[in-house]
Amino acid sequence: MVRQLLKVFAVVAVGALSASAQTRNPRTLAEDAMMKADRELNQAVAAHDMERFLSLVSENAAFDSTEGRGRAAVKDAWAPFFEPGGPTLSWAPAKAESLVAGDVGYTVGTWERHTKDARGNPIVRTGQYITVWRKEKDGVWRATFDTGSTSPVGARRRSLTR
Repeated sequence: MVRQLLKVFAVVAVGALSASAQTRNPRTLAEDAMMKADRELNQAVAAHDMERFLSLVSENAAFDSTEGRGRAAVKDAWAPFFEPGGPTLSWAPAKAESLVAGDVGYTVGTWERHTKDARGNPIVRTGQYITVWRKEKDGVWRATFDTGSTSPVGARRRSLTR
């Protein structure tokens, strides 16, 4: 009897969870997925995992750099952040918004970059960013556009969490 009740409870619980997932708004699902992808992109940079980083960048991405457009240009522009002892960059998404269809949207947040000047003294810069995401045909959310602004020097720094 107890076994039968447990089986019934398990079936009801699984059914309720899948019904809940199916009735969630596509925009909410997309926004959650973009926040996750944004955090994964940051983790790839922190781990110096260029392959993982590029797997989250669209083939025709346009990131804010002079290197041009496309995944290869993004790789060239971001290469210093993957070098041992190179500058570091971390960021934290604060918000995601999706278009109604749930296949395109953006994340915004704050970033922090650590570099050194010619004398080896540390330089810390902070700012805000926006990344545009698209759910591609394979179901993976990839960054298609990324840019940011730098806070004025001397502006109060905000601590980031990964």
